Amino acid sequence: MVAEVEAAWSRAFSRRLGYFTSTETVPGQVVRLVVRRGDFEGSVELRCDWDPRDAGQIRAIAVARSQRLSASEAAGQRAIRRARGVAIGLAAALGVGFCWLAAGVQMPVIGGLMLTIIITCLLVGGGNLGTHVGEAVAGWRERRVQRAVCADAGVQADIRRWNSVNRELRGHRRALARGDRGGPFRRMAAE
Repeated sequence: MVAEVEAAWSRAFSRRLGYFTSTETVPGQVVRLVVRRGDFEGSVELRCDWDPRDAGQIRAIAVARSQRLSASEAAGQRAIRRARGVAIGLAAALGVGFCWLAAGVQMPVIGGLMLTIIITCLLVGGGNLGTHVGEAVAGWRERRVQRAVCADAGVQADIRRWNSVNRELRGHRRALARGDRGGPFRRMAAE
């Protein structure tokens, strides 16, 4: 299977077109094939799993992505965490302000309970508001990068190539799933 995937990749993603391909073996009977060019990165992970009936199963996990989109998603997660932290900090400052105002209250039990409720509401509301603002900023950035990737003719050509290789890989997977009944991947009986 690895040889078939490598052959398909060498046909579709040749070095003369500027693609860099690599094959790495990961512990645990996993082979990962990676292709990169510019902003485009694709990988296929071939795994050999053993089921309780002592039969091997080969799984292929294929992923293609744009480096800009991956970076945008990571930046979006950072923006969400940062906005949430800032909002919680502001809510905590407001809570401290309420504590300062309530310092002279003569009802310590009722005043303490009211302050607890106010501070809790401020912190939860601040966290939710910060998350909402951070998600809006992250979504805006991601849409902007997505439009740029969709307009990039090179990345779109890479994706078309990827889809053609993916169709070929699905054909190999179906042939392996057929087992004895399959055409080119029949099991040979020992004679």
